Amino acid sequence: MDHKLDYRHSEIKNQDPIKTLKIEHLETIQRLEMIERSLQYLESSPSRTAMKRCKIEQSRLRTWVNELEGRMTLHFLMEEEGLFPTLSEYLGKEHGPIEVLLEEHTEIKAILSEWKDEVGVLSQSFFGSVRDASLQRVLDLGDAVMSRLRLHISKENQIIFKISEVSLSEKEKNFVAQKLQYIEKTHLENR
Repeated sequence: MDHKLDYRHSEIKNQDPIKTLKIEHLETIQRLEMIERSLQYLESSPSRTAMKRCKIEQSRLRTWVNELEGRMTLHFLMEEEGLFPTLSEYLGKEHGPIEVLLEEHTEIKAILSEWKDEVGVLSQSFFGSVRDASLQRVLDLGDAVMSRLRLHISKENQIIFKISEVSLSEKEKNFVAQKLQYIEKTHLENR
């Protein structure tokens, strides 16, 4: 863990903070694609889905959704405490894009937490009406989380990050990069 932490810190330290956040967005999209494939398999009719494979997919899904929630919690924290305070000096925090994104963070975290809980229920169910109801809820919540996250990421990439790249000075970018490094280190140490 420490080796990964040191590597990750050196990545942040040596990169533009906007690039760091964009890379995390790309990694999130890749995670969503893996989750989507797992959901598609679980959604296929039981006659075509082998029980053993179903258990494997449910276990994978649980792991991936837990990891997604952990990464998004940290990522949102890095934006909220690392980038947004500095950027708000240019845009303001209220009645603008930062306020909208903060509201979206709250909404996404709530839905993601609910989804994680339902995936936990599904991972304990392998057949019958309980599994069917849980699977449908997992599919519905998953669709909501994935579509909101994709839209949110698009907004940040196309609006906030572009504004950040042209507005923030090199000194401000370095300050934000240091804050991101500190936030990540502190967050991971307190887990």
